[in-house]
Amino acid sequence: MPPMLKHIIAALIATATYSINAGQARSGSLPPDVVDRLLEIGGWTTTAADTNQREQLTVDLAKRLVEDYPSDTRTVGLLTLTLGAAKWGVRNDPSLPADPARDGWRGPTRASGKHLMSYLVGGVGLPHLDVASLSRFIDFLLVNHPDIGGATDQAYMRQLAGKLRTGTKYDQVKSNATFRNWMLEGLRHKDAQEWILNDWLDTYWTPAYRASNGDIRLALVLARIWNTSPGLGRCAAEHALQSDDRLQAALLAYTNCAGGNQDYRTRRWGWMKRPVVVFDAYAKRIPG
Repeated sequence: MPPMLKHIIAALIATATYSINAGQARSGSLPPDVVDRLLEIGGWTTTAADTNQREQLTVDLAKRLVEDYPSDTRTVGLLTLTLGAAKWGVRNDPSLPADPARDGWRGPTRASGKHLMSYLVGGVGLPHLDVASLSRFIDFLLVNHPDIGGATDQAYMRQLAGKLRTGTKYDQVKSNATFRNWMLEGLRHKDAQEWILNDWLDTYWTPAYRASNGDIRLALVLARIWNTSPGLGRCAAEHALQSDDRLQAALLAYTNCAGGNQDYRTRRWGWMKRPVVVFDAYAKRIPG
C-alpha cells in the first residue's frame, strides 16, 4: 500500500473514531432541573472563569438527589461526584451530623477541590478530567463546538486527543495556550457541562453501583474509588462484600489493594464519607 494512502486511511479512521465516541448516546440523562440547579450552585455562567471556590450543595438539591432514589439510581451518584470527589460542602443545615471531613461542611478552596470551571490546575471540569476522559471531552468539543478555534487549532486538538489516549497527561499540556482556550470556551457551554456530568456517571458511578449489589451506601464510597482506578474499585468492592462493615472494608481496600495509597486515609477518607452521611440524614426524613 502506498505511504500516502496509508496516511489517508489512518486519518479517516481517527476522524471516525473521535466522531463516534463524541456522539455516543449516554446510558441515561440527568433531569434538566437538577443540571440547572447544580450549575447555578457551582457558579457556572457562559462567561465564567476558573475562579470559583467554596461551593456547597443547597439542602433542597441534596434532598432531591436522596429522595429520588431508588426510583432513580443514577442521579444520586452526583452526591459522590460533588461531596466525595470534588469536596463540595452542604449549605446552611445545622441539623446535619458532624462533618466527617472535619471542615464544618464547607466547600473547597480553589486549590483543595474541584470546580465546574477547573482547567488551570489539576484537570478539567468538575471531575478533573485527564487522559481518556479528557480525550473524550475534546472529541465532544470538536464535534459539537468546532468554532472554538480555526482549522489549525482543531488539528492540534484532534492530535492531542489521540495523544491523551496513548500516554500523554493533562499536566504535560495544561500550559499550552490553545488547550487552555479550548477548555475555557468549552466549559462555558452548558451542553459540555452536562456531558461531563453524564460521562462521569457512566464511567464511574454506574459500574460502582452495579458492583455494590445495590447497596447504595457502599456505592457512594466505591464510585470515588472507581474514579481513582477501576481496578482499585473492583478490589474494594470484593473486600467490602465479604465484610460485616462494608464501608470500612472499602476504605481500607482503597489504601491496601494494589494501586492504593496509605495517604488516602488523611487526604480522602473524610470527604468520601460525606455523601453517605448526607444520604443517611435525608433518607431518614423521607415520609413513610
